[in-house]
Amino acid sequence: MTRSEAAQRPRAHVAFSVLLRGALPPASAAGLLSVGVLALTGGVGAALAGLVGVVIALAFFASGLVAVSRVVVDTANPVLFLSVGMAVYLAQVTALFVVLVVARQVEGFDSRSAGIAMLVTILVWQAAQMIAWRRARVPVYDAPTADRGTGR
Repeated sequence: MTRSEAAQRPRAHVAFSVLLRGALPPASAAGLLSVGVLALTGGVGAALAGLVGVVIALAFFASGLVAVSRVVVDTANPVLFLSVGMAVYLAQVTALFVVLVVARQVEGFDSRSAGIAMLVTILVWQAAQMIAWRRARVPVYDAPTADRGTGR
C-alpha cells in the first residue's frame, strides 16, 4: 500500500461519517414534521403510514451510504466511487418504488401518506447530504507535490 492509499483510507471514513451526521438529523426532523402535518390533516392512520415511510426512507438511505463507504473505502479510484454510488442510488430508488407499490396493495395502509413522508424525507436527506459534503471540505484529489516535477 502506498502512502497516498494509506492517507486516503481515513479521509474516506471521515467523509462518510460527516455525510451521515450531516444528513440524518435534518432528514429525521423533516420526516417527523411531515408526520405531524399528516396527523393533523389525515388522522392517526395517515400519521402511522407517514411514520412507516420516514423509517423506510431513513433506513434505505443510511444503509446505502454505509454500503458505499464499505465498498469504496479501500480504493482511491474515482470511477469506481462514482459507479458504485450511482448503482447504490439506483437500487435505493428502485427498492423504494417497489415498497410503495407493495404498500398500495395492503388494505388499510395509507400509501399516499407514506409516499409523501418518504418524499419529504428523501428530498431533505439529499439536500442535507450535499450541504454536509460542501462543508466537510474533503479533498477529492491529491495535490501535486514538489517531487513530481512540473510536468515538462
